[in-house]
Amino acid sequence: MAAVLRSDNTVDVRRWADIIEVQREKLTAYLTSILHCQYLAEDALQETYIRLSKMPDEQEQAISNHVAYCYQTARNIAIDMVRKKSKESWVSLDSALPGQYTDKQVSAEETLIEQNLDGRMMQAVSSLSKRHQNILSLYKRGDYKQKDIAKICAISPTLVNFIIQEVIITCQTVLAH
Repeated sequence: MAAVLRSDNTVDVRRWADIIEVQREKLTAYLTSILHCQYLAEDALQETYIRLSKMPDEQEQAISNHVAYCYQTARNIAIDMVRKKSKESWVSLDSALPGQYTDKQVSAEETLIEQNLDGRMMQAVSSLSKRHQNILSLYKRGDYKQKDIAKICAISPTLVNFIIQEVIITCQTVLAH
């Protein structure tokens, strides 16, 4: 397809309109496959026409395959639209407050599960010896290191480590059942 020249040696913009009109169904289907929305595909097709019609004459005359160039331009516009949409959703999520999207209402099931778990944990801790309970309390609530607990309880750090491991195994066993 040769360029349609007017008397003043400028390219006729109707050329792009004709190409887009002839290829409309195929272009729309192609853009819909990229954008997953026919309405956005039609917007991209309109933007394609606008962009192509504003092209400088020298650049248009250098194009060897106008139909392929039209498809490539439409594809680039569709990809830009996808990127913009992705960026907009990313920005809106980041600007939101962290607690804004969480459901603050605890369901009855979650409450029951948590109460059941708390009860079983209390039962597991109650079944431990007083020494084990004291070491667990110092370790978890007192934020003491095992060396410090060993000094407080007058036992070796190795024994403290073994007792903590026994507590963990006891709690895991109770929770598994």
